Amino acid sequence: MKIAALIIGIDGWDKYTAPLLETIAQHEPECLCVVIDNASSEPYPSHNTAPILRRTERLCYSAAINKAHEIAGAADWYIVLSNDVLCTGPFAHILQALPTNAIAGPCLKETQGYQYLEGWCVCIPPGVWTALGGWDEQFQISSWEDVDLSQTAMEHGFDIAHCPDMPFVHLDQRQRFTLIDNYWDSEKHNVRYFIQKRQWAAA
Repeated sequence: MKIAALIIGIDGWDKYTAPLLETIAQHEPECLCVVIDNASSEPYPSHNTAPILRRTERLCYSAAINKAHEIAGAADWYIVLSNDVLCTGPFAHILQALPTNAIAGPCLKETQGYQYLEGWCVCIPPGVWTALGGWDEQFQISSWEDVDLSQTAMEHGFDIAHCPDMPFVHLDQRQRFTLIDNYWDSEKHNVRYFIQKRQWAAA
């Protein structure tokens, strides 16, 4: 089974991204890791532990994920990871047992009545990815794209699988709040767009 970890990072190579890569290599050495250096202020080192690393202009979280997916190519499962995460154990056997008509993740939340898997770790099989068309790049910076992905999956008839045994821990550097001068403007935009998208689908 081929697993591709799609890791999105802005800065934090030594503190976050490198330790994540090291822990994945320790527990699942066959996992393909694709790292997006999303316009870090200090570029990620060219000599590093990432099998595939690409530096991009500053992209929203969704666009960076889609870029990593494009680079990774075909896989049996894609694991979307923010870089402020650590892997604490093997996970191939867990993915092997999951249904292929669902997205899965360790952190199931609810906001404003919508259930969703938090975007720091979301596992997606290729058929579901294709059906959804990837992550919606109309969401700015990083917020609500994970709510949208879960809702869109359910609207397409797929399941949301809460998988607390997935061995990933979120360190939550809360970086998204500092990426632009007024993060909450982008948050308001994303909420409006999310609601409008549901209204358009119902019309």
